[in-house]
Amino acid sequence: MLLRHLLTLFLIATTLPSLAAELKTTPAGIEVVAGSLGNFVLTYPEFVNASSQPVHKQTQASASGGTATVQYEGGAQCTMTVAKDEITLTFSQIPADVASWKVTTLIDIGFAKGGTWKVGETAGTFPAEKPKTPQIASLGSTTFQVKNAQGQSLDITTPDFAFQQLTDNREWNWAVYHWMCLVPYLPDSPTATFKITTELAASAKLVDAFGQSIKDAFPNKLLNESDLKADVAADEAYYTGLKPPATDKFGGLPGSGEKLSLKATGFFHVEAKGGKTWLVDPEGQAFFHLGICGFAPNDDYTYIKGRESIYEWLPSPQSEFTSAFRPGDDHAHFSFYLANTIKKFGAPYDLDTHAARMIPRVRQWGFNSIGAFSPKPPTACEKASFPYVAHLPINEWEGLPRIPGAHEVWDPYEPATEAKIAENLARELPAHAQDPLLIGYFIVNEPRYDELPRVIPSLTGKHACKRELVAFLKKKHATIDAYNQAWQSQAASFESLLDAGLAVSTDQAKADVRAFMAEFLETYFAQIERLYRRHDRNHLLLGSRLQPITIQDETLCRIMGRHVDVVSYNYYTYGVDKAELSRIHEWSGGRPMMLSEFFWSSPKDSGLIGGREVSSQRERGLAYRNYVEQSAVLGFVVGIEWFTLVDQATTGRWFSKYNGESYNTGLISVADRPWKDMLEEMMKTNYAIYDLLLGQKKPFQWDDSRFAVPTKAP
Repeated sequence: MLLRHLLTLFLIATTLPSLAAELKTTPAGIEVVAGSLGNFVLTYPEFVNASSQPVHKQTQASASGGTATVQYEGGAQCTMTVAKDEITLTFSQIPADVASWKVTTLIDIGFAKGGTWKVGETAGTFPAEKPKTPQIASLGSTTFQVKNAQGQSLDITTPDFAFQQLTDNREWNWAVYHWMCLVPYLPDSPTATFKITTELAASAKLVDAFGQSIKDAFPNKLLNESDLKADVAADEAYYTGLKPPATDKFGGLPGSGEKLSLKATGFFHVEAKGGKTWLVDPEGQAFFHLGICGFAPNDDYTYIKGRESIYEWLPSPQSEFTSAFRPGDDHAHFSFYLANTIKKFGAPYDLDTHAARMIPRVRQWGFNSIGAFSPKPPTACEKASFPYVAHLPINEWEGLPRIPGAHEVWDPYEPATEAKIAENLARELPAHAQDPLLIGYFIVNEPRYDELPRVIPSLTGKHACKRELVAFLKKKHATIDAYNQAWQSQAASFESLLDAGLAVSTDQAKADVRAFMAEFLETYFAQIERLYRRHDRNHLLLGSRLQPITIQDETLCRIMGRHVDVVSYNYYTYGVDKAELSRIHEWSGGRPMMLSEFFWSSPKDSGLIGGREVSSQRERGLAYRNYVEQSAVLGFVVGIEWFTLVDQATTGRWFSKYNGESYNTGLISVADRPWKDMLEEMMKTNYAIYDLLLGQKKPFQWDDSRFAVPTKAP
């Protein structure tokens, strides 16, 4: 019987067909959906001249079914079609100065954990650590392969005469690999083909029963369940031994209100005193927001469907581990962190119990509030008088459509959008308007306002913002002839502009778009401020958690500063550029600033990969000290938020499926173990933050070359 069973399994294994990737057209490029190998987006072609300089930029891309059409400045066009395992490109009206075209794709940093690459006959492993030089491979070849640690692979056959380049973008503080394929444009051969094949059947065990990487050894690694249970007593001794300084019940500095003449309003607010801006708690004491993002489980969930075989252990959803599965997702997402806490404490997960356990821990480390991406626990905050921030209920998944191609930006000219925002705010805000623990609301997370000057001209007239742009141009230029001269266009009428992609190539066109963007942003921020204040006049409007690429816009900052109470900046950096922060502060009209997201990771001793890397857990803490203390002494930074409480899942965070980040972002590991070397350094800053703000302590400056000069994000 056993022999027959084994023979049956062998026959099944050897006769299963190799799963094929799915090719899909999208506005960003051709997406290759390759199961648990991940998703890859092959960008639409970019043109370069004989000097390798970009020419004839893309003006519009539309995708429908298996066909995508891309239009460029100067009238060039590329039509891309997908069928089974092939992508066919057909070029037309290509200008004479085009020498070559290129496509690119990003390769997840997770391939560093045992993944390999091959270009032609040259092969290698993806580097686990940032190499000395970013170039991994650079040669002419028509074949490219990536393979992950499971043994699954993606093969690309390129057009003839292709040149390929593979780089490690951690050189530019971007944890991803980048593949580029450059192909000469041959006017006599306007058609080219890529062939995509995959081998997805292979599998190997990669993750242990506690959600840790099997292949990696590190000091904090959990080896067995008995050690996990023993951690309960060890934790009690550790946390009891920590001695944070005394604060008021909210985490503010006792006696500072009287010393600085601050007001007690019953709510968090900001005041300018003595040339500095202070965040003030409800009792009227100085409060520096030392917040932690992801206080509730989130990034520790991972997508398990389709790759169950890589885990040494997965429980049944109908077991004592039911609460470790993310609700409402058909058991597709699982948290090994929560499973470990269930094993450790012998009870299922619930948000309030989790928060009640975590609040005393983080207070011992000197943190004083819950940061972004954290739903308010039902009672834990009230019982502990622990402050928190919130997000306005206007995320994309809450029924509010976004402008395509501009991440997390809605169209303020669309009446249905305003109505939906008003509905959501009226439903959620009144219940919390009198809550003294609520610091304030973020608007959205990392909206890409900087993409709007490119995106809006490329839209069709079904979008209200495009109709407003055309109306603006008509008012500005009065006649279509004047417009055509300014924009170097041949439009028949202003009405014909509605459904056309507009090439913003002349100086006047660029000036017109900048002027329209000022009107757009004023409408956008005035709208949200007006709708917000209908329901809440007590709490701070904390801005939009902008990225470095977005906030470097004086017009945006000046307009935004008129409508928010605090500018929130997801400032990812090594060295703190005080001049840059001061410039943004000035642009915003002197609004206080919150540095609302940052972290460093240590792949060497965490079993995780990627992120803004340093070499050890202690270096993570030193980086924190340098960042927080250097920025806090500026006098207008009123708080920070570390990202996150718990490390991201080893196989990537849940909402990105197989391409999720798996970074050492946490204060604690997947095994609920604190990163003590890092926290020892963090506590030096957190415990002394008010001495620093009052000028009684000099700021720490890390004597490390990486942190001496700011490193800009790509």
